[in-house]
Amino acid sequence: MSALRTWLADRFRRGRVGRAARLLPLAPSPAAIERVVAWLSRFRLLRPLMEGILPVPRMLRDETVQLEIRMAPYRLRATRVLFTITLALLLLSLVGAVVLSLLPVSGFLRAGAWLFTLLPLLGFLRTVHQMLLYYQWRFILTNKRIIIIAPEPRRSGFADVIYLKGGKIQVVDTAWSSSSLWGLFQAMTGARDVILSLTGYEFKPEGAEVKGGLRFPDVMPEDIVKLEEIIFG
Repeated sequence: MSALRTWLADRFRRGRVGRAARLLPLAPSPAAIERVVAWLSRFRLLRPLMEGILPVPRMLRDETVQLEIRMAPYRLRATRVLFTITLALLLLSLVGAVVLSLLPVSGFLRAGAWLFTLLPLLGFLRTVHQMLLYYQWRFILTNKRIIIIAPEPRRSGFADVIYLKGGKIQVVDTAWSSSSLWGLFQAMTGARDVILSLTGYEFKPEGAEVKGGLRFPDVMPEDIVKLEEIIFG
């Protein structure tokens, strides 16, 4: 009887796991976007599009990941708070617009209510894009090469994979964020934008500047130390 109960419990647990894997992942979690993209990738027509949004690097034979660096955790936490706020404002504005549409008010007021919903909608889409950036920026060190996943500068929302042979990066420089919001977070946490370059510095009368560098935003100080040890160690 005990063996039968154990078998039934195991079958029930596997059934729950299987059903959860088939359901659309709507529950909010730190990896919600990754799970949504993985779920949409099950459809053949959407797979190339999803691979362009969150690409998965192609690993070589016997290649193993030794280190992975992402943006600072506060980027994800802050955007999740903004996501909740903008979503609530969007829902409230939609409810208000629907209620005004049912009431005997002027058409101008109704049109203004619907136009007002565009503001929280734009904020919501902007927040989703910022959350997506957190998952797109990745620095991966393997036992054979360096892999950098970065947003595509000419296509908003898409990312590209860069494969580099070890030793190609010549300069690792740090800089403050150009955003005043993330610059405030950097001042409190010690994080910095990291500029990676294959060529080196260009000396000017006012100082030195990294030539043709890739700017990896908001890297925590301990990850910067690891990165320097990888490149120059």
